[in-house]
Amino acid sequence: MKFLRPKKKRIYLDYAATTPVRQRVIDAMRPFLRRQFANPSAIHKEGVRARDAVQDARESVGRLLKARPEHVYFTGSGTESNNIAILGTIEARRKQGVAYSDMEVISTPLEHPSVSKTLEHLQSLGVTVHFLEVSSEGLVVIESLEQLLSPKTALVTFAYVNSEIGVVQEVGKIARTVKAHEKRHDVRTYVHTDAAQAPLWLSCELDRLMVDMLSLDAGKCYGPKGVGVLVSRHGVRLSPVVYGGPQEGGLRPATENVAGIVGAAEALRVAQVHREARVQKTTELRNFTIDALLKIEGVVLNGSREHRVANNVNISIAGIDSEFAVVVLDEKGIACSTKSACSGAGGGGSSVVMAISKDEARANSSIRFTFGEETTHTEIRRAVAALQQHVQKIQKFDF
Repeated sequence: MKFLRPKKKRIYLDYAATTPVRQRVIDAMRPFLRRQFANPSAIHKEGVRARDAVQDARESVGRLLKARPEHVYFTGSGTESNNIAILGTIEARRKQGVAYSDMEVISTPLEHPSVSKTLEHLQSLGVTVHFLEVSSEGLVVIESLEQLLSPKTALVTFAYVNSEIGVVQEVGKIARTVKAHEKRHDVRTYVHTDAAQAPLWLSCELDRLMVDMLSLDAGKCYGPKGVGVLVSRHGVRLSPVVYGGPQEGGLRPATENVAGIVGAAEALRVAQVHREARVQKTTELRNFTIDALLKIEGVVLNGSREHRVANNVNISIAGIDSEFAVVVLDEKGIACSTKSACSGAGGGGSSVVMAISKDEARANSSIRFTFGEETTHTEIRRAVAALQQHVQKIQKFDF
């Protein structure tokens, strides 16, 4: 009798793309999927209960991030939050009588498509977009920011944690530079940060970061997909970029996803409150992974090792087609990626790695491993061994 050998359990190392939904988040959401399903805009008792649930979630997020509840806006994604922050800032200025051609935005060449594509749209309208110089480690060069700031600068926008290479920007230093510029020129320049990759690993309190706006994505921190959050400081003026009802202060007019909003608030609460032990454990695993991968011939680390989020390892391997390598690893039961999921498959190498390395071969051979709370040393050893086997096979036949 022939026995089938059981397949090995798959290893998921793409937590920067999305995470599973935490059980306690599912439990918090469940009542609002069937029993308490009413529209929060309705005036009957069922609607009031739904509206109260949304307000409770808003207050919970406000307490966590040290923001006023009325400045916590629930959206459909981190992408939508970024769009509202950027476009909403510019449209508010335009409604005050400032022409597109008299506005400037400063960003970096490392941004997620939800930011970079929005900036391209602004450029088509006549807004000037400047891109900061970044070091070979992926950090903003502050002197570059000082040189680019002008009385016309309406917004400085950048990622707190880079979604591809995991570099953590010096947010406070960037914000202080902008505040000094504001005081010197008696102007108002908003600072916005895309913090989608941060809640599990870093503080996202508005005051600590000194930013005016912060975008989050519940699907990146064990919450439901399709729910984003935009938090702003008191006094920030934003105009809607879609139109309809009065929901979310008119900035996001649509029937609220009550279950998703409740789940997002709970996911963010657990992410922020129970952060320290998670960071310590995952940082140790990250360092173990980096050391193991650097023993493979041709491997280089992309981005700063010191200024790096706990769960990200991004490497390039000389002479390796990274998309083919990811497919090979997938066949071996290991899920990882080459770049941000929102950048899409194909379409060339990583623009982020290209920006920091100026090396096309390195950009075309980047692989991203990102960890979750469930990731183990055993899984990492298996993934490293599989990658090493693939690299050795390619190098053996590379004449």
